[in-house]
Amino acid sequence: MKNLFSIIAILSIALLLNSCHSQTHPREDFVRSYFLKYPEATLQDIYKGSFQDVFGPAHLLTNREAVENYINREIETAESLEGEDYVPCGWQGNFYQVNLKVIADGRIPMDDFVDAFIASANGIDTTLTQAWLEEWEQLQQATRKIVPHLQGFKEDSTLLANLLKQGKYVVHHSRKFNQYYHPHYRIIRRDLFEKKIFPKLNRH
Repeated sequence: MKNLFSIIAILSIALLLNSCHSQTHPREDFVRSYFLKYPEATLQDIYKGSFQDVFGPAHLLTNREAVENYINREIETAESLEGEDYVPCGWQGNFYQVNLKVIADGRIPMDDFVDAFIASANGIDTTLTQAWLEEWEQLQQATRKIVPHLQGFKEDSTLLANLLKQGKYVVHHSRKFNQYYHPHYRIIRRDLFEKKIFPKLNRH
């Protein structure tokens, strides 16, 4: 019986240590998976996706006719529409980047896609807050830890800090990201994506 208690105690300690060791750090997990998916990405791209995950597409055009025209033009002129159908913008998964190829290949009707996109832009507070600045600092720390030798980290960090000081917070993907991955997507809020887009993707 004494030996049984000893075994149980050892197993309990082992489980506790394993639990502590495997404790997740969502920002670090996001950065790790992001660079596994996009190894040529930069700190600027981490910023862009994470910003989208908090503020959505609220800074973008929401006039319906203009939105449709831009999407059609982008599909027609895109060098490539490769890549996954959708990926979460950031570690919280509040918004998704949805590839325009889901329209181009006929799986999602333009009207449904535009409805979800415009609705995603409504009601978002685009005021730059201290909370976002603190969130960005934590994301930079996570990136520095997971990708310690990321090319251009210092330069991008300084550039973004200067833009934020000027009240400018919207950035494009880096030149490297555009060169390697040819991103063509629109941002859709998670609940709208799950209700209006995802079910239709699964029918094909």
